[in-house]
Amino acid sequence: MKRPLHSTAAGFTLVEMLVVVALLSLLVTMAAMSVPAALGSQRLSGAARQLSADLNQASLLARKEDKLVEMRFYELLPTTRQGTLGYRAYQIGLVTGWASDGKPQVTFSSELQRLPDDVLLMPDARYNTLQSQAVHTDGTAGGEQNVSYVSYFLHVNGSTTLPPGQPAVITLVRESPQGVPSGLPDDFRSVVIDPGTHQTRVF
Repeated sequence: MKRPLHSTAAGFTLVEMLVVVALLSLLVTMAAMSVPAALGSQRLSGAARQLSADLNQASLLARKEDKLVEMRFYELLPTTRQGTLGYRAYQIGLVTGWASDGKPQVTFSSELQRLPDDVLLMPDARYNTLQSQAVHTDGTAGGEQNVSYVSYFLHVNGSTTLPPGQPAVITLVRESPQGVPSGLPDDFRSVVIDPGTHQTRVF
């Protein structure tokens, strides 16, 4: 008659338990650091895609209404966090006439479109063609009055008042707790516009 086999399982030692706890803590810390960065990058990509789609919509509006269209970009503060003044919102307007002082009379065909609070247009003119446009200080952005803005116009045939001869670039970056990047960061998105046809591409 065979005797039943008995096995003895050795338990974890204190050192082994401490190693496992340390590894788990390291993995949790790494995940906590990478998740916000990944979400921020997704917000940046989404904002660039939405801007490109809205610029295409502005082109369609100009052709449909057979009128001049103005694309305005407003300089605002973030709404839910501390941050610097920057171009954080835009709006499409239909030009219905001209005032005696030469300013366009605009009817806005869309709501004010705000970028995510940590996203804004790159303030460096090398990466943002809009920085070369004249700044106006009489804009109305949502409930805010006398807001500074830059703009350009789209003609019915698709041409624009953007500087001719080379593509226009609108680069979106994220503002960190340290502020707006002084140089082009690793994580950015650029909307490239053909000034003659207003066709857009996102990079």
